Amino acid sequence: MRASVRLGLRVAAIAAFAATAALAVTLTRSAPMNAALTSAKHAVKAHVDGTPQCAGSGLRIWVGTAAGTGTARAVTVAVGSRRSAARVVTRYRLEFTNLSGAPCSLSGYPGVAAYRGDGAQVGNAAGRDTSVAARRVVLAPGASAHAAVVASVSRGPCRPVVATGLRVVPPGQSVARYVRHALPACSAAGSRAPLYLRVRAVEPGAGAPSQLSSQHAAGAGDVS
Repeated sequence: MRASVRLGLRVAAIAAFAATAALAVTLTRSAPMNAALTSAKHAVKAHVDGTPQCAGSGLRIWVGTAAGTGTARAVTVAVGSRRSAARVVTRYRLEFTNLSGAPCSLSGYPGVAAYRGDGAQVGNAAGRDTSVAARRVVLAPGASAHAAVVASVSRGPCRPVVATGLRVVPPGQSVARYVRHALPACSAAGSRAPLYLRVRAVEPGAGAPSQLSSQHAAGAGDVS
């Protein structure tokens, strides 16, 4: 009787071992397939999201004047008198062209301010115009994107001057580029001075070739 019990236990143990070994083989065979699928998913995601930010050194930055540039009439009222003040509104397309040999991306707002010949900032830096939603723009080699800039300059507290050009920090970068392009600006600065410059987020596409400024972008950190 005891011998029969011992034999039964041995048979059960052998069967359990065989089942465990079969399960291990099955899991071992399926693991490489699951790992391969996971790696493929990560590879696809890296291909989609892995486009690096455009480096400042790989960008050409230039200014084109957009349609709608002109002089708008604004009326101000003083005690006992009425006088009109001219407000000059100028629209620009700030262009970013990818000069590198690989795709890169831009997203968000460039930092923009006017400057004079010595590189000093003129008036307040540009505020953000949120009428265009910020988006990620992928630039193929040679492709361009743009950000709209509007300058609105009037007399009075603005203290208008002619600036030498725009100081531009590309999105995601910290080094300024100086782009020569004479424009009306406000020399007054500080919390009580007007915010005369507005910049939108980067958008796909470039301006027409005829809008290309005759004076191109300076190198990073240099003043033209």
